[in-house]
Amino acid sequence: MKQVIAYYRVSTHRQGRSGLGLEAQQLTVASYCRLNGYDLIDEVVEVKSTRKQQNGLFDALERCRQNKATLMVARLDRLGRDVEKIARLVKSDVEIVVTDNPHANRFTIHILAAVAEEQRQRISETTKDALEAARKRGIVLGKYGKTLAKRNKKAAEEFAHQLSPLLKKLENRGITTVRAIAQELNKQGVSTFRGDSQWHPSTVYAILNRLK
Repeated sequence: MKQVIAYYRVSTHRQGRSGLGLEAQQLTVASYCRLNGYDLIDEVVEVKSTRKQQNGLFDALERCRQNKATLMVARLDRLGRDVEKIARLVKSDVEIVVTDNPHANRFTIHILAAVAEEQRQRISETTKDALEAARKRGIVLGKYGKTLAKRNKKAAEEFAHQLSPLLKKLENRGITTVRAIAQELNKQGVSTFRGDSQWHPSTVYAILNRLK
């Protein structure tokens, strides 16, 4: 059984919600090892590293050399976002496995990193151009989004109150669970707040919460 050492990197607290959190990476690596016959002998966790300094990664590479093990990461961007750094990594004497692209060899890892960096650069430039164009038109950035959110909230509350008499009638008929209410509203053809979908227990629950 081939031995591997896992390297996990968590840069910000928000990555726990984006699928890049520590537990998500650990689960991905553990599942991959189990399904592909790898022996996970060690794990290195890097927290809040910068693009220029990833001491944990160098530590993981050294452990791989000492144990003649393979370095494994859950996703390519966990190795870093600097294509030059990744290029140096793939030239090292340590074999690397990326679980979300397991068939990638050293050459393709380098290419994928370069493509990802180019995409990030383009997105950054496009965003900057769009923001600059908005400023020139006199738009106060962030203001409209807050205004729109307030309008949506007010409209949702008004919709809930309009629906209140019907919900009261359903309650008098003994229809009180969110699932039963959703089924009855769909049966009667009552439109949802957005008017383009069916009622579900979750949407009924949201309406009832607004009426509290």
